[in-house]
Parts: sequence; C-alpha cells; structure tokens
Amino acid sequence: MKNFFRISVLLVGVLLAGSHVSFGQAKKYAVGFKVGEPLGLNARMYLNNNRAIDVGLGTYGMLWGRERKYGPHGRFKNTGWTLNANYLFHTGNEGKRFQAYYGFGGQITSRRSFPDRLASINGYENKTGIGASGLAGVEYFLRDSPLSLFADAGLYVELLPVPIFMHVQGGVGVRFNF
Repeated sequence: MKNFFRISVLLVGVLLAGSHVSFGQAKKYAVGFKVGEPLGLNARMYLNNNRAIDVGLGTYGMLWGRERKYGPHGRFKNTGWTLNANYLFHTGNEGKRFQAYYGFGGQITSRRSFPDRLASINGYENKTGIGASGLAGVEYFLRDSPLSLFADAGLYVELLPVPIFMHVQGGVGVRFNF
C-alpha cells in the first residue's frame, strides 16, 4: 500500500509540473488521480461522437464502507482494491471548458470478508466481487493548461459472490489531458 501512495504522489507531482503547457487541439487521452471512493489512479480515452472509456484503479472501502455488513453472515473490516471501466457519454469538449458525463460499465473488487462463523478466531476469507457500475460527473478544463478538475458520483452493484450488494462511490480529482 505504501508503494501505491508513493506512485500516486509522484504522478500528481508530474501532473502539476507539466500544468504550464498549453494545448490548443482536442485531447485524446487523460490520466489523473482521484480522491474519494475509489482513491487512486484514473485514465480516460476520448472516442468519437462524444464518448469515452474511463478506467480506474484504486482502493475499495478506504474512505467509507470500511467496516460494514457484507452478505448475510459477514462483515468488511478493511480496505481492498478495485478496477473499474465505464463507457461514458459526455458533452463535446472541443473548445469548451466545462462538460458533463455519465456512463455504465463493470467493476472487479477484492477485500477480506470476516464471516460470522470465523469470528471466534478473527478469521477471514478473501473475496473477489464482480459487478456493474454507473457514474455521472462534471469536468472543468483549466484555461491554457492541460489539467482538468472533475467531480463524480456513482454506484457499484455486486453480482457475484453477493448479489445486489451496493457500494456508493464518488470523489474529486485532477487529470492531465494530452
């Protein structure tokens, strides 16, 4: 986990150091960092017709939901990791500084579950979840800078192994557009 945070801090430093560069043309890619749920790295590829693919890799349950009920007979008591990908629809960003977006996709999560049957020994099981995710947000492109600021919120609905387990997600972040 320490290496993850070191890499994240380094990435933010690189983004801020390069923020004085100006780009006049439309951007094709963006990489950044998100503070929220999940906390971690974010990458985006802009496609034609106001669509994009957004991928995130980060923590799961670090800021909220760290200790909560999981399934009929267990609890989460820790932070895990998540990988998600969403297909987004957004307002055109050509020459605009502000845009909105929304989309849907999938998510894979991994955490330790502490089932009631192992409570006497504080035992746990590693759980990998697979589910659907939805996301909506806004992004502001800074003038004469490749940086953009964003805020979004969404929902993860697990399908396996605990159907309909839900986890609210959201946060704010910065992206370097190139």
